[in-house]
Amino acid sequence: MSAHPGGFPWAIGTAIPQGQLLRYMWIAPQTVVVDTILPVPVEPPAPDVTANGAEQIPASEGAPQYAVWRQTAVVPGYWVRQTTAGVYYPQRWTLEQTAPGAYRWRLLPAEVRAR
Repeated sequence: MSAHPGGFPWAIGTAIPQGQLLRYMWIAPQTVVVDTILPVPVEPPAPDVTANGAEQIPASEGAPQYAVWRQTAVVPGYWVRQTTAGVYYPQRWTLEQTAPGAYRWRLLPAEVRAR
């Protein structure tokens, strides 16, 4: 019989840098609604025709018109491993806002968040 603590039946086993697996957790997919404001082309008004047949050009155009373009995207779900050393997140996709009204898909790297 070995006198080393790692040889006892109740020992936690060999040292593993990422820790012993405790459980898997499912992070559910998320539906994201993205609203983007877009300029809408304005149709020029028909020219006014006066009594003498001459066309009058409008003095100024109206204020610019905008519309909201609503899209839905689904950020996929993924499995997370919870260990004694921390939580392991795999490589995963996310939706990132780069500017007001501008979004892009980004691949996040795998990471371990310590407990």
